[in-house]
Amino acid sequence: MSIRDAHIWVAQFKSEKALEKYMDEMYDEDDEEAPISPFAADQGETFYDHDLVYAEFLKKATPRVLIECWGFPKKATEAVVKAVEKLGVDGLNTSIVADKAEFSDPKSAKGKGYQLWYVGQFKGCSL
Repeated sequence: MSIRDAHIWVAQFKSEKALEKYMDEMYDEDDEEAPISPFAADQGETFYDHDLVYAEFLKKATPRVLIECWGFPKKATEAVVKAVEKLGVDGLNTSIVADKAEFSDPKSAKGKGYQLWYVGQFKGCSL
């Protein structure tokens, strides 16, 4: 892992399996412009380096638990936790972290069985 300055999302998924399906990569040899995953599609991208994008599902997690699981430095963790808490969303169970270079216009998204909130890009959030 070599992420420096990361984009961070938090989410509610109906299950861990739903998250896995959302992040699963599929390649269509007949359509090179097809997004590699539902996550890529929601972000308006066709491709991202899966070695620089990570998702974690934690049942009944607090914002702090969702962010501390990544092992960011304390100062960076506190900044992200505060931003997540400001969202005021209950029932979060997923966090997604991606290297800042992987997405040009990260955004929140909603679909069947999930809702994703883009929290922001944070300095010092390196893996």
